[in-house]
Amino acid sequence: MKGEKMKIKSFAKLVDQAKKRDAYWLADTIYTFTEELHKLAENANISRAELARRLGVSPAYITKLFRGNANFTLSTMVRLTRAVGAHLHLHLAPEGEEGCWLYGPRFLRQKAFPADSADNYKSTVTPKVMEGKNDLFANAA
Repeated sequence: MKGEKMKIKSFAKLVDQAKKRDAYWLADTIYTFTEELHKLAENANISRAELARRLGVSPAYITKLFRGNANFTLSTMVRLTRAVGAHLHLHLAPEGEEGCWLYGPRFLRQKAFPADSADNYKSTVTPKVMEGKNDLFANAA
């Protein structure tokens, strides 16, 4: 039992050390993007071969991409995302905080944030959002 606790502690320490490196966050970003892309393609019944055809690339490239072995540009990410019928959103979160996406029809988003533009955009995370008690869209209608 004592040995297991030491292994868990040392593993947690290794993870904390890894999180201090850019390579960790790059790998996490690639993993997250490719997992979400794969889920979108799967939900839309788009095979790897069909995705490759839509992009004009080889099926081997798609396999490499889904394995996380491809380093791609934002342009490639946009093309991949559009090929599965979606659009790419990027979000920056302050260190130590988690982001939370809320999806809703565009007409609700426009009513909820009518005066917001790129110059005065504010990202808000509240405990209500994190608990699933967000009434933002209910108030926007």
